[in-house]
Amino acid sequence: MALALGCASGVGGSAAADTIQDYLVQQVCISPATGAVTAEDPVTCPSRARKLQIGETLPYHKWDMPTQSNLAQISDSYPIADLYGRTRVVQNFYFTRDDAIPVFWPGNPESGISAYDLAVTDGNYASAAGSYDSGGGWQPFFSNAQCSTADSWITAPKNLEVPFTQGQAITTLNGMFPQCPTVDGFATSLTVWNYYPAYLYQSGKTLNSIKSWHFGGDSLNSNAIEVFLYTKEYGKTRWEAWQSSNERSQPDPVAVERCGVGTNNGVAIFDRTTYYLAACHDWTFIFPAADGGWNPAQFHVDPFYNSINLLKNTHMQCTDQSGRARTCGLQNNRCRTIAPWERFGDLNWAFNQNPQAPRESSNCSLLFSIPTPPTGAQAVYQDTAPIDRAHSDFTFGVALRAPLSSGPTYPLYVIVFELDASGAQLAQHVVNVSAQKNYRIFKGSFTRHPNAYTFRFQINPDAMNTEFEMTDAWIAPKP
Repeated sequence: MALALGCASGVGGSAAADTIQDYLVQQVCISPATGAVTAEDPVTCPSRARKLQIGETLPYHKWDMPTQSNLAQISDSYPIADLYGRTRVVQNFYFTRDDAIPVFWPGNPESGISAYDLAVTDGNYASAAGSYDSGGGWQPFFSNAQCSTADSWITAPKNLEVPFTQGQAITTLNGMFPQCPTVDGFATSLTVWNYYPAYLYQSGKTLNSIKSWHFGGDSLNSNAIEVFLYTKEYGKTRWEAWQSSNERSQPDPVAVERCGVGTNNGVAIFDRTTYYLAACHDWTFIFPAADGGWNPAQFHVDPFYNSINLLKNTHMQCTDQSGRARTCGLQNNRCRTIAPWERFGDLNWAFNQNPQAPRESSNCSLLFSIPTPPTGAQAVYQDTAPIDRAHSDFTFGVALRAPLSSGPTYPLYVIVFELDASGAQLAQHVVNVSAQKNYRIFKGSFTRHPNAYTFRFQINPDAMNTEFEMTDAWIAPKP
């Protein structure tokens, strides 16, 4: 059976929002008695529903299964603050119970349990500025060599009013390299969008929906499709991954079980190509968050998207011999550049050439250790450029682990020194770290000394003959 894109008309169910910008963030219900948010499903309170606000505790989670199984995925759509006042919406993904704090795992697909996409409206479209997952690592979606992420992985025109009929566009992007410049090797991708009133989901709910198909090439005949559905109530509500018959011979039975509704039992035909459903998550099952609510600030998002990272070369991407960003492990592509990171004392360091993923990643990380007892005089560090004094409040942090640990944790110190123009220390801010086998984000914050001219970010190991690993370091102004 051919699955056509179709053409939708009319409006059913609850009143439609104006544009896709009203479909990015999930809603919450407001108590008529107190005005506080409640853990109710927003589908059940249309007259009392509004969008979740920046900094607000999320009272419920969206699950992809009808029971709170630890095999289920939770995925929420919430706004975050931006240094320049731009729209930034996080779509996180994690496999865990809702009473466990989701953490950012930069790497190791065997233990990676969380991921995120970052939606923006910087250009003419609502689009994804980047993604993190345990398969590909940290992946900004650059649309050009000038390092813009606007209008790369698009969803739909941001000012197109609903209801609308089918449209499409071809855009340019590169999602392979974690740093820019230098980025090249851009590809083109076809995106098709449409609006569907009363679209049926796996939970049995019917919701007005915007559907977007992202093809792996510039036509309907490609090797893969990713499909996204958005609703006013839940933000990003469903994700489907399809592969062509050249890539797989039949649908994935687990994906069909999770998303049999609306997928024609996992078979779709576009033009001359047959596609099979490879993965799917339908986040329309609602359960209250534990302990009265979940604070989205617990979930780390790289400051590249909503601030300015004062540190450089924080993902240490792979390059070829000419210095061009390339995928690790292919054709002698390697992590080659440590600068502007420095070290002092008897500290050994080397690259982990491919810590992030078994496939299509150019993320690297730095391994380091000290062969003698810690003295405080052995460290990895980086000095920033002179700081912009328009900013007063900052956050800092890093992803750290002890990859060879069999269970114990090992101590380090993450320190930011505030220095004046002569290099004299004005203040220091310390985070005590207990590194374990898996990555954890360790972070802190501070208010800048009025005379601070530059910062030094420093990591001091406090255990000898222990290999540590770092990536994703930052100092950034608070949005």
